Parts: sequence; C-alpha cells; structure tokens
Amino acid sequence: MSNDPRDVVFDALHTILTRDSDAFLVTNDMGAMGVDRIRQEMPRQFYNLGIAEQNLISVAAGLAATGKTVFTFGILSHMTARCYEQLRLDVCGLDLPVIGIASGAGLSYGVDGPTHHGIYDLGLLRGIPGMQVFNPADARTAGGCVELAYATKKPALIRLDKEAPEPLYEVGTDFGDGMKLLRPGRDATIVATGCSVHRALEAATLLERDGIHATVLDLFRLKPIDEELLGDLLRATPVAVSVEEHSAIGGLSSLLAEILAAMDDAPRFRRLSMEDEFLLGATSRAWAEEHRGLGASGIAHTVRGLVDSLRGLRPSARGTERRVA
Repeated sequence: MSNDPRDVVFDALHTILTRDSDAFLVTNDMGAMGVDRIRQEMPRQFYNLGIAEQNLISVAAGLAATGKTVFTFGILSHMTARCYEQLRLDVCGLDLPVIGIASGAGLSYGVDGPTHHGIYDLGLLRGIPGMQVFNPADARTAGGCVELAYATKKPALIRLDKEAPEPLYEVGTDFGDGMKLLRPGRDATIVATGCSVHRALEAATLLERDGIHATVLDLFRLKPIDEELLGDLLRATPVAVSVEEHSAIGGLSSLLAEILAAMDDAPRFRRLSMEDEFLLGATSRAWAEEHRGLGASGIAHTVRGLVDSLRGLRPSARGTERRVA
C-alpha cells in the first residue's frame, strides 16, 4: 500500500464507485493518477467542470439531490473559502451527501503563497451546521476517513496533506471514534492533528529522555467530536498541549478550548499553532516549525515548561531538582 494519502484515497474512491453506480467524482480540472483511472474506467461517473469551484459545488449538490453520493476533488484553499456559500446553503443547508477531497492542508503548498495556504479553513468548516471535518495524519487514516464519510451519507470534507509519511496504523484499523491514542503517558497530553501528529510523536520521544512521559492523541475527526471520550482522555494528565498547522483561530486549539472550558477538572492548556496572520510570499513547513514552535523540539520545549511549572521546578533547573521558593 502506498504511503501517499492521495493514492490511498483514490483507491478507496475507485472501490466505492465500482460497487456503487450512484457515486460520482467531480473535479475542478485537478489531475492525479487516481483521477485519471476513474475517468478512464468509469466515465459516466466522472465530471470535470473546469476551474469554476463555486459552480462545481452547486453541480455536486444538484447531483446529490437526485440520490447520488458525490465526491469533489480540488485544492483545499480553493474548495472552502471560495465556495463557502455553496457549501453552507447548497450542500449543508439541504444535508446532501457531498464529500470534499481537498488537497493542500496546512502549508503543503507553502511555496505558492497565501492563495494556496490551507491554514484558514477550519473555522469556516466547523461553523457550518451538519458539516463533518476530517484531517488524517497518514494514508491509512485518509482511506478510513473516505469510508466513514461515505457511510454517513452526509456532507463532509477531508483535508489531505501532500506529504507521504510512514504509516501510523495497521491496515484494517477501525477509525470510528474519530481519534486514536498513539502513545500513553502520565505527565502531559499532546493533542495533534494532520501532519503535526508525526512531530508530536517525535516530541514525546525527546521528552522521555527528560523523564517526562507524554500521551500523544491523534484527533483526525474535528467535527463531530466525541466530547465525552475526548474529555476523559484530557483529564488523564495535568497538562494538555494542542499542535496544529493552522491559524490559532477556529482550528484544533479553539475546539479544545471550547471543550476544556466546560470541564471542572480541566488540565492546564497551551496551544501551538500558526498566528493570526497572512504569510506573504513562500513559506515552507520547515519555517513554520522553527518560527512557530511546531517542530518536535518546539513542542517538547512547551510541554517541558508546563510540566516543570507544575512540579515547582525552575525551567533552568531540570536535573538539579531545585524548587521554586
């Protein structure tokens, strides 16, 4: 199996369209090997509507209103903000099974500038009633999210990264809970989503060298959330840190803050994210990790500081057990 999420997603789509003649794929002139295969083998179930994203969503909604399940494929930043009214009214307003496959989560297209940066969409999507939002961290989760969304027959959007990381899960993993505990720990919980899950795991390894045992939680379904399950997992440690390659507004950190605010026994919480900013010009993922603390060392530094403060240790005193007077 490929480690590229897009390959696995289009394999899953091919399987669905093969067994369901009422399932369709619609694109905005985006190309991919998986798209070409579906176009060639199932031309009746494929439409290329050109670079006209708003019209694409309305056409997809029209097809879905006739009893079809419609998958749309395009670049995340173009398929969300540009199509907000169509998603809100044409799709979700009628509760139609239109499932967006959106490439370019986070800074996948960093060098293409803010027109392509996928770091502003989660607040929009989470604010639409009835919209499901998935943000997988590896190819196997991405394939699982396609099957989950298809089974609901409800509106959904699946955010895809362009990286092809090593898999986190075995083939056949059940993704129904919308979250997975990847690593247990007693001192802190790192809640991450998308590509940041891999950096969180690296950070947990760094922290273990300092005697800090961090839980790593992969939250790949950002709406709807099993708030009871997530609350139980957050209560298990005294510290929680969110990590996401998204704006500080509307994404994972906002979601967790909403849940933690309703808890009487909430852990101490910090967020790591992009700032409320436009990143003009080319901005690489490596730049964001260095300047916004989203890399393994930055995550470990934030968690270490929180744990030390709860233990009454000065940040500079690690290893000397010097207490704060």
